[in-house]
Amino acid sequence: MKKITLGIIILIFIISSIIVGSYAATKSNKRKLNEERIAWVKKCLQDFNALKPGITRGEIEKKFRMDGGLIASPYSARFTHPSCPYFKIDVRFVSKRNADKEDLGFEKEDKVDSISKPYIERPFLD
Repeated sequence: MKKITLGIIILIFIISSIIVGSYAATKSNKRKLNEERIAWVKKCLQDFNALKPGITRGEIEKKFRMDGGLIASPYSARFTHPSCPYFKIDVRFVSKRNADKEDLGFEKEDKVDSISKPYIERPFLD
């Protein structure tokens, strides 16, 4: 009888150790995943913060994607981060073209006048 009781106690101890170890490993994995997500968001923000007034439209287009919607013009555009189309900025440009002209093309040499703070919004697909 003592052997059976001792066996049951050992079995309970082993099962408890497995459950506790599994819980600790899961919690550690969640913490690591959370840290990776934070690092990724931080990197995205650093990419946006690296943009400064005076750079060209072409330089921005090399690193970011233009978002859809009606905001795009020779004087302003909305750009998304290449890693996540939900992360966006609005950019205003100084253009050399005459506003009275019908030429509304985008010139890669247009200089950035101002950049909004990054924000989150659903992508526009038009």
